[in-house]
Amino acid sequence: MNNQPPAHQSSERGIALVVVLLMMAVLSGLATGLAMNGNVEVQMATNEVHHAGARAAAEAGLNRAIVEVVAINDNVTDLLAGADGAFDENDDAAAVNEDNGQLDGYLGAPGPHALGSSGDYTFDVEILDDDDPDLYPELTSSEMTALAAAASEDDNAYTDTNNKLILRATGYGPKDTIVHLSRVIEITVSTQESQEEHTALSNPAILVDGDLTISGNISLLGDQGNVHANGDMTLNGNAADVEGDATASGTFTHNQNWEAGGEMGGGRPTINVPNVSAAEYEGLADYKISANSGGQIQIFARTGSAWSTTALCTSKCSAYGWTGSGSTFSVAGSAVTAGTYYVEGNVSISGNPGKKGGAIALSLISTGSIKISGTPKFTPENESKIQFVTDQDLVISGNVDLDDPTSVEGQILVREQMVISGNPEFQGRIIVKNQTSTSGSAASSNTISGNPTITYNGTLGEIETVWYEDTSTQTKTYNVTGWMER
Repeated sequence: MNNQPPAHQSSERGIALVVVLLMMAVLSGLATGLAMNGNVEVQMATNEVHHAGARAAAEAGLNRAIVEVVAINDNVTDLLAGADGAFDENDDAAAVNEDNGQLDGYLGAPGPHALGSSGDYTFDVEILDDDDPDLYPELTSSEMTALAAAASEDDNAYTDTNNKLILRATGYGPKDTIVHLSRVIEITVSTQESQEEHTALSNPAILVDGDLTISGNISLLGDQGNVHANGDMTLNGNAADVEGDATASGTFTHNQNWEAGGEMGGGRPTINVPNVSAAEYEGLADYKISANSGGQIQIFARTGSAWSTTALCTSKCSAYGWTGSGSTFSVAGSAVTAGTYYVEGNVSISGNPGKKGGAIALSLISTGSIKISGTPKFTPENESKIQFVTDQDLVISGNVDLDDPTSVEGQILVREQMVISGNPEFQGRIIVKNQTSTSGSAASSNTISGNPTITYNGTLGEIETVWYEDTSTQTKTYNVTGWMER
């Protein structure tokens, strides 16, 4: 009997071990692969968490910054230039550029700003121009130039020319995770037109609401020895003595070697010239002179607030120093009754009233012109210190003395034009409204010649000039109009 196994049985001996080893190797590989894949997936999940956290931080920064930016409503804020409002486009590293585009002042502190108490996630925000190369690191210089041109920009990151900015927030997370989110901010510029009121006070000795020509040797003296013309002023002669200012709102022409004691020149602001109307000053008068139905002079006295119905004199009023008929009333002698006269017509005074016996307190308010010549000596009679008021022209010549030795300064108000010549003296202020000349009136332009002396120390009060300047105020508002992830 043969007990030997078959040949094929001995050849298969050990195969099970090999199979088991192979299976163990495969299973080991699978286990290793599964383990490695799990680690990758864990890392990917961790990265996703970090990215989501950084993005959330960026979004939080955007939302917070948007609230602050859209609340800006003025015409001075330059978000690109930062808090100092300055930049140096020639030197990126300049100190003034450190705050460019920073919103620290709006967010309360410099960034980065923590999101949550752990500090794992933070954000920072900044303002960039929409053609800032930092937004497009992948573009070449020529490509950036083309992009700026298409956006109506100037290819300059420091200046905005199309009223469009980019608000960019950067979120930071663990393991250097960085996420950029941006919003497009468009600027709306609105213009509001308004008028700004200005007030100026002035107190010149001579004020003309038009052109003025001064020749000869005028002496303009005193603390307010100033002359101003709201039109053009021509000052001839080197012997003129103006202790204060000589100015004009139009042109100012003078001899080459002449200088005023104060300021001089043209192009100055106009000064308000009050309206001149004899009727407004009638209440100051003690007497009224007019012509009766026959054209003869008559004088009325005031009774309370009205005029007496009975004339003090008719036709012959020489007792009061007055003569005349028609529309012109005259003082030609050496005496005239003191007082303030309201004259319905023209006034002509010559001779020397007040010259010998002392100055006469005489004031004239005329609905026509006033002509003064000879050597009279007058002082203002009323408490308002009105010397003369004329609805037409004032002509002074000769050696008229209106210089009060007691330093009472009077006021002369002229509705149309003024002509002064000879050697008159006056202490006070002259105001000429320069209204259109009445046909046939005594003067047609404003001139001062001869050797007049005018002294004014400013006791009559300042003239208030109010003018309005057209202004426009631009207001910028910021609106979110789009988004980008850069």
